[in-house]
Amino acid sequence: MAAIRFFCLTLMFCLASSWVHARPSGAQLADCVDEREVLTSLEAAIEDLNTRRAVFASIYNDDFPADLSLADALEAGSDGVLREWPEGLECNTLADQYQAALTEYERVRSRLIRQQQAWDEQPSALRDPLVRVWLSRERLLSFEDQLQDGLTAHGGPEAAAVQAALSGVLADLSSLRRGLFSLSQHLQADPEPERIAALLALWREANAFRPTAALPERATLDALPEELAEQVLLAFRLARLDTLVLRNAMNDIRGFLWDTAKPASEQVGSEATDGLLLDELRAFNTRLDWLITDTRTGYRHPGAEGAGTPAWIKVIEYLIGLGAAALLIWVARRTKAPAGSLQSRFARWSRGRRLAGPVSRVTASVPLLLPWLIGLLGLGLLHAFFAELRLPLLITLLPLARLYILYGLLCLAGEWLLQRTAQQAGSYLNDEQQGQVQRAARIASAVAVLPMLISDFIALGIGPSRLLDWGQVASVVGVLLAMGLLLRSRREDFVEALKSFLPSAGDRVVEQLLGQKTFMLVAPIAAPPLLLALLIGFMHKALFAYDWYRRLFARSFKLRVAAVEAEQEEVVSDAKALSSYAEWFTQSDPTSVPFIDSGLYAQLRKSLDPWLADSANDNALLLTGPDGAGKTTVLHRLCQDLASQQPELNQCLLRIEDKVTTAKGLLDMIGWALGTDLSEGPSALVRSDADRKQTLVVIDDAQNLFLRQVGGLAAWEALLGLVNARVENLFWLVLTSNHSWAYLGNVYGRDYQFRSIKVARRWSQSDVRSLVLSRNHLSGCRIRYDNILLATRGPEAGSIRNAEQLYFSLLWDACLGNPRLALQLWLKSIRMVGDTVVVGLPEEVSGAGLESLHSDLYFVYAAILIHDNMSSDELVVATALPERVVRRALKTGQDMGFIERANNRRYRVVALWYPLITRLLARKNLLHE
Repeated sequence: MAAIRFFCLTLMFCLASSWVHARPSGAQLADCVDEREVLTSLEAAIEDLNTRRAVFASIYNDDFPADLSLADALEAGSDGVLREWPEGLECNTLADQYQAALTEYERVRSRLIRQQQAWDEQPSALRDPLVRVWLSRERLLSFEDQLQDGLTAHGGPEAAAVQAALSGVLADLSSLRRGLFSLSQHLQADPEPERIAALLALWREANAFRPTAALPERATLDALPEELAEQVLLAFRLARLDTLVLRNAMNDIRGFLWDTAKPASEQVGSEATDGLLLDELRAFNTRLDWLITDTRTGYRHPGAEGAGTPAWIKVIEYLIGLGAAALLIWVARRTKAPAGSLQSRFARWSRGRRLAGPVSRVTASVPLLLPWLIGLLGLGLLHAFFAELRLPLLITLLPLARLYILYGLLCLAGEWLLQRTAQQAGSYLNDEQQGQVQRAARIASAVAVLPMLISDFIALGIGPSRLLDWGQVASVVGVLLAMGLLLRSRREDFVEALKSFLPSAGDRVVEQLLGQKTFMLVAPIAAPPLLLALLIGFMHKALFAYDWYRRLFARSFKLRVAAVEAEQEEVVSDAKALSSYAEWFTQSDPTSVPFIDSGLYAQLRKSLDPWLADSANDNALLLTGPDGAGKTTVLHRLCQDLASQQPELNQCLLRIEDKVTTAKGLLDMIGWALGTDLSEGPSALVRSDADRKQTLVVIDDAQNLFLRQVGGLAAWEALLGLVNARVENLFWLVLTSNHSWAYLGNVYGRDYQFRSIKVARRWSQSDVRSLVLSRNHLSGCRIRYDNILLATRGPEAGSIRNAEQLYFSLLWDACLGNPRLALQLWLKSIRMVGDTVVVGLPEEVSGAGLESLHSDLYFVYAAILIHDNMSSDELVVATALPERVVRRALKTGQDMGFIERANNRRYRVVALWYPLITRLLARKNLLHE
């Protein structure tokens, strides 16, 4: 009967949307049989599309039959959307009619596609509540059709009264559905405050609707047969359940908007938000009411025979669910003893084994944690099992079980923290104190879990809302309060534990901050450093069995001891001899010092030699690397070798000492060097290429060709234009710092500027050693290592070879493989006694004060690193900071010693501070590499 109504509705819609066309004569039809069939198929496809559009309209209007499921309705007529039609017909008599039909088809199909996309593109948080509403509607209307047939067959005034009451309830529910579906079309794309207010109003209307208020009087029901009266009561119960589903759906959509469109939700007028907290509390009651009503009703299969699942079957299903939960508890508890036995065997087996020993310390807590972890895993399986049995009441209780597991885990974590705190402080707990620790852990865990329990209830019953926001804040406060309560039970041990790994100068500050009055506030903040110290202590014990870690530990320990001894020992050095000796390490002329090949020279020749032999067209190479990595030294060696090996090769060496940021300035400079007028740009370079001898153009310090400002990249862009011009007799070798290249790579893309890029990698330890010892050999001075270095190898104490190896390992670690920095660190770690160089520990700079600088100053230092060197005026332009801030940054840097100003009034980072400043700015995400 419902299907017949749906068929009539579809037929009427198709007739209303059809059109009347002029028909060809019988003779013409005989000549256009195939074309006529295509036209007929097209008209049928239009009817199918209109049918599906009618289905979409009926969904939002709540007027399609209950025996048509939502999934079937959304897939109706899909064949017509996928089929392709010819652009025209060869039959002249049908051509106009076919074109009109094809136009109508495209119009209807585009509208249908938009309807489909609007439905499919909805987030699941919006679409799923609507699907639940429609499933509840199918269930209600399916049973209502059966009941109407029974009431019609019975007849009489009692049946008429029941039919009228039920029809009124269904009409009100239909009105609520239409309002919800109408709002849902617009809430996703444009969640305006007015629409959210309309949703709140509709939600309150649904909360105020009571289907059971329309239930006929008892006398009317008594006049009906008993079975029919029971069906009437069930129908009103299903209507009430449908109302609860509608309320929950509206609340879920409201929660989704609160979560994703919070600004718009907070801009809703006071008229709509008055009493919102009370409405949220009603939503919790609605959720609980729905759970109970749905459990009692048990109607699961729309259209099935019978009223629903018998009560005794529901009882059995819930008993099975509770039995599965009890089985999980039993299994989780039974795993503790076997896990403890296995752990004991593994601990005995791991004794004396270097790798297994640390692992056994990690697995020592497995027997305690395993039952809780199995319970947590089992809850996931129970959720799937309860969902299969459709037991929503038990599914709702699962988060409470998770919180209980969290409570148990927090108790274990609290006990562990207090025990390790006492151990770090040097205290040992007796049995009575162990009991106090357990009680304190339970109390603190309960304090932490209670706000989470309230938040979980709010999340289950209400979802995202103002109450849930307050609950989450309360959860954070509860965790902090629990941490303070837990640590207060062992306050003295906590203070001593903190003092054990912090500098002794801060002992008084720690005692003041963690006094009786302020302990609860400060302890949660001081707990993370303690946890870090405990982790470091655990890793220290786990790694101390390895030789490399013992060497590293001994090295760091000796560095600390040496620093203390250096402060107490009076160092006497011959200043004049040291100044003369330092000249060999600050020598700027590469020809007067030995050349140390770190492998970079071979990389340059590998790129250049094919061009020299006319066997490759690649004529551009970018060499980048940290400041002081040896790029310029390798360049001079390359130019020397080429001058002797390739005398016919022209070499054009340009060193950009000052900022050149205009295209004209760069073109004039390169044009003057090449003897060519480059005012017309790359085209002039191409035209003059045939008359030019092979020329190597080297541009050193190319980081001076840009400035980070509007229009400050013109010179670099002009250089890229020249480099990428098609020429055969020019080879471009461009040298720039790594931070400048990282910035330019982010601007233009690393792979779209130069075809070949070489990076000056960090030097190896042997290369650094060769660099220092070769310079020392030129000075003619002898080397003697300090006693601290000679006494670092135990049985091998006094070995010069071991002292030398240890020193250069420390030097290599300190300079990060940077040769310029290695030379300066060497000079900082020596003192001159006659013609003897006494070598101590490398003295690195301390950047303790850098962290306390104002954040605006870091932008200035980052700009200096990116540009390698800058004037104060350029810094003002590049950073867009006030001049006073820039001058303050430069003054602060000069006072602290990490910024220096050259004779040309340009500022740069001091080489000794380069790694420290780089790490600091990289950690603050101010550098591009």
